[in-house]
Amino acid sequence: MSPNKLTPGYNLMWESSRMILPEHREQLLEEKRKTKEFQMPILDDNQLEEINRLILQSLEQNQTITITYAELYGPAEFSGWIQKVDTHKEWLKISNEEDTLTLSFKKILQVGG
Repeated sequence: MSPNKLTPGYNLMWESSRMILPEHREQLLEEKRKTKEFQMPILDDNQLEEINRLILQSLEQNQTITITYAELYGPAEFSGWIQKVDTHKEWLKISNEEDTLTLSFKKILQVGG
């Protein structure tokens, strides 16, 4: 028996005209990205105290600092000087020669000098 369009694994009638619309492609890629979203680790009290200490030290001594923070699809880093800390709204502003970043305390993963 020769294959036809109803034979499992064969789609001869439409084989040469397979395509995907750009809108559908973007939707498929977005669904794939969502499954790979970064899950923020839970920091213990010692890690939080160390982050707090290094941020205050950097602010008081006007030193550069590197902050690793959570982005949607993974961790990211930003280096610069801390410009402002708002403890009530729980965010800080850090800037360097190129850019400024306002960052929520909840997104901070790690701080280095």
